[in-house]
Amino acid sequence: MLYLSIIVLILLATVIMVGVGDRLNLPWPVMMTILGVGALLLPDRPHLEIDSEIILPIFLPPLLWAIGVKFSWGTLKRRWRSVLLYSVLLTTASALAVAGSAMWWVPGMTVAMALAIGAAIAPPDPVAVEAVAEPVGIPRRLIGTLQTEGSFNDAISLVLFHAAIHAIDHHEKVDPLKVLWDFSFGAVVAVVVGYIFGWLGGYVRQKAHGTVARSAVTLVIPFGVYLVAESVHASGVIAVVIAAVQFTSTKYLVALEAEDRLSNASFWQVIELLLTGLAFGLIGLQASEIIYQADSTRLLNLFCYGTLISLVAIAVRLLWFAAVWMLGNLKKTPVHEGAPGTFAEVIVMTWSGMRGLVTLILALSIPTVAGTEELRADSIVVVISVLFFTMVLPGLTLPFVVNVLGVKADHSEDNAVPELLELAQHAALEVLQEEARAASPETYRRVKDMCTAITRRDDIIENLPDEYKPKMQALKNSREEYTRLRDVAMTAAQHEVLSAQDRYDPNDVYRVIRKLDILSQADTIRSNNNFVLPAMPAGAVALERYRLLREHLGTSSIPLVENAPSSPLVTSVDSREKN
Repeated sequence: MLYLSIIVLILLATVIMVGVGDRLNLPWPVMMTILGVGALLLPDRPHLEIDSEIILPIFLPPLLWAIGVKFSWGTLKRRWRSVLLYSVLLTTASALAVAGSAMWWVPGMTVAMALAIGAAIAPPDPVAVEAVAEPVGIPRRLIGTLQTEGSFNDAISLVLFHAAIHAIDHHEKVDPLKVLWDFSFGAVVAVVVGYIFGWLGGYVRQKAHGTVARSAVTLVIPFGVYLVAESVHASGVIAVVIAAVQFTSTKYLVALEAEDRLSNASFWQVIELLLTGLAFGLIGLQASEIIYQADSTRLLNLFCYGTLISLVAIAVRLLWFAAVWMLGNLKKTPVHEGAPGTFAEVIVMTWSGMRGLVTLILALSIPTVAGTEELRADSIVVVISVLFFTMVLPGLTLPFVVNVLGVKADHSEDNAVPELLELAQHAALEVLQEEARAASPETYRRVKDMCTAITRRDDIIENLPDEYKPKMQALKNSREEYTRLRDVAMTAAQHEVLSAQDRYDPNDVYRVIRKLDILSQADTIRSNNNFVLPAMPAGAVALERYRLLREHLGTSSIPLVENAPSSPLVTSVDSREKN
């Protein structure tokens, strides 16, 4: 019961910290780091012992899956240079530089333990990068590069980390050739295992009935592919990412309904958030044993070492991105898709290299070997210091850095969304043209209006002459008034149904509430001009169905609302009936 109570309290604290972060406009990865530090500093903390061998299999697969589903085979093919430059080479260089710094500064540091520290600190956390960088308004091409970097850098870190741990356990030296062989063999086998599991998972989800079952498949596959890959001495990280890419390939996604995609995205956002908070809380509690047993002077020295090592990791990253930028200038063309184009972008990319959960997990995964207990404790304190320095400080100051340097997304260069909208419109109109013979002219006209509205953009309003702007402002004010009245009315309808749930079957109440929620959400999207749909909302269809039912069943079977307010929609429908 102790562990269960602790887990519940940590999850509750996670939700509270995220809520506080939303109110203070702070990114949730930073709040999770603060949560871990809070657990670290608890005076009356419970004693926890978490087996280092189960930390990675529990927390790593779902987080890697959440990263992999955002990629496709075409994306990986286009960004292979980014994968090589950052996921492989930059991660290796960072690990070696950090390992050398740890050996230089930390007293008594061995080569194997230093390499373990370097492997833990080397990979930036793509979840943290996305949560912090994207709301700031960094150009999408730079965020894409950061996400690509985070797709496979954990695999390199784990190979180096396992080599270091093997050397610690067996009191051997680290063999570079063996490390290279382990990575090459593990990567090839992991790609095969990941592809098979991705194909199998996609097939099972395609055959499953119901949104719940299809979402459940996405939770089982990451753990299964990770365990199988690790059991055959392959890279579980690469296997999970490849399985996620194959699982979300086009032939499987097009078979899903919109509800599946929306619910699955929300489901994984919740999983990602809660798992991160749980991991930071549990590992913080476990690491607190080390903090409270150490001498205060030694802790201060280790924190200083961690600060210096953090500066080394940042410097390596700065030099790497600067070299890529200068090489692109010499060649008069970017080295790869999403490469930094200015020195300001180099600084932003450097400052976005926030370390996160994987760094903390690897630090706590260092085993306790006879004769290395104190060195292990020192290593964990150093890594925690680096994590705090490279997560909290950049996470809080990145918006300021971006504003000062002026590295903002240029929407005039964003051609992808208009192109995709045009593709969608062309496909819709082409199919509609083929189906026109089987539909009435009125129905065809309505659907064509809707399809034509797909490519309408709000930026058209910005190019209007000045004399039209007061009219557009009046229209905007009218829309805001409509939104307010709509929200009041829909809230009243929902509250009325929910207050009557004690008198009705719960399934009936759920069906009605779900219909009201869908109606409210659909109208919100339409009124916010995300897609400017024609004035033919679902209410008109409902009115027509209502009249058909009245004609078929008679007016006595369907109650009428007395003294209902008039509506332009009803007037337009009635006028069409008279004509």
